[in-house]
Amino acid sequence: MNKQIVYFSNSGNNERLAKRIAHYYGVNATPIIPVNPYPNKYHELTSQAKIERFRHINVAIKPVKLESNINTLILVSPIWYADLPRPVVTFLKQVQRSFQHVVFVSDKFMIGFGICKRTLKKYLSKQTTIDLIAANSNNFSRL
Repeated sequence: MNKQIVYFSNSGNNERLAKRIAHYYGVNATPIIPVNPYPNKYHELTSQAKIERFRHINVAIKPVKLESNINTLILVSPIWYADLPRPVVTFLKQVQRSFQHVVFVSDKFMIGFGICKRTLKKYLSKQTTIDLIAANSNNFSRL
């Protein structure tokens, strides 16, 4: 299967994880980058993320290039307020193609995946198989 790793990371944890997974598979890791960077201060970041999440705000992102021949998307991202961060939702809304398989991987998994799978199902084709994996930078063997 042809794989592509796409990731969103604000603190760097999920970026490191995505790059380790990409290295393992011999592919590149492609970032999802918001047009307007998030605040560096934790309280400001969490306040903004909470407002975005519960008001369903669309966050503008820079274009993400997807390879034409991939059938498995490995999506690496944190979980913010029990869901995908809004830049990831924007990415999913912009994807104009189907995948056979999407693997959602999150670092520093704590209390569960919340509604992440429901959100993924909302924006992916019904034929897409979705797996959720809690991992860290040294444990991604289930991919």
